[in-house]
Amino acid sequence: MNNALTIARKEFRDILRSRLLLIMLLFLAAVTVTSILVSSQVFQSQVSQYNESLQILKELGKTPAGPAPELFPLNLLRGVIDYIEIIGAVLGILLGYLTISREKNSKTLNLILTRPVSRLEIVTGKVLGNGAFVALTLLGVGIFSYLGLLVIGGAALNPVELLKLGLVLLLSFAYIMIFFSLTFLLSLSMKTISHALIIAFVIWLAIALILPQISDTMDPDNQVPGGFFASMHLTKPEEKQVMTNFGNYETIRNTIEQLSLTKHYERASFAILGIKTEFNAMPLADILSSHWVNLLAVFGLFAASLYACGALMSRRRKGYVLYLDT
Repeated sequence: MNNALTIARKEFRDILRSRLLLIMLLFLAAVTVTSILVSSQVFQSQVSQYNESLQILKELGKTPAGPAPELFPLNLLRGVIDYIEIIGAVLGILLGYLTISREKNSKTLNLILTRPVSRLEIVTGKVLGNGAFVALTLLGVGIFSYLGLLVIGGAALNPVELLKLGLVLLLSFAYIMIFFSLTFLLSLSMKTISHALIIAFVIWLAIALILPQISDTMDPDNQVPGGFFASMHLTKPEEKQVMTNFGNYETIRNTIEQLSLTKHYERASFAILGIKTEFNAMPLADILSSHWVNLLAVFGLFAASLYACGALMSRRRKGYVLYLDT
């Protein structure tokens, strides 16, 4: 374990020397603040429109038809989740590529392997070092989000909301590290490391962009701005009744969506943060139980990807060590 921690510190120092941490923190701070600012302005616009409508109704001697818009602070973080889906995945891919390319270019792993260090310790150290960087970056996102909601949104998070934010950051960590492990595995397995980077980006495009876009396009509720069923003033039971007539179609659409890791991450995050409004009034335990499949998909793939990294590096005549030896 001491050897693994030494390698982890070396990995973390290499990332800091590249100034990647500073660049990522500044960029994520900018997009987080911008996202909260835009969301706050949208909410304030909704409140203004409601107040104007309320004033008109009062002048006409009528009562308002619905309640005033209610602010749920975590709802303002939708843009942050969208950025993590894309930028977080790219960050994981780049880290997985760079951690191997540095060793291959400098031939430093040949020197490390002359010491009493196992291949599993090397993998553990690299995962810990890069994982510490990802965790520190997400901690920065959490701090930016909290301060942004407090200063821009004028909302202080209560303990339950802080717990929800922490759970989403943990989910984000697993999501990013899956892409790190994927690129790490490809870089270990392929003789030409640039090919590994290309394949990783192709997989990312399919998982994060193509499959979700196909699923969203096939969703009939997305064909009308604001939702088709909402525009038809249909209730949830009526919506379900309509969709029973398209059972096979919906099964195909849902299967495509289930193939996307990004959709699993998005569904769970949106539910925990209450971005899907029906979850705002639900206890956290009920939210987690209703999305256990999405949570299992993300955390299960995270555990499987880490195991795959260790298993590949432990094989004496396969992967990265074989290419160095030859």
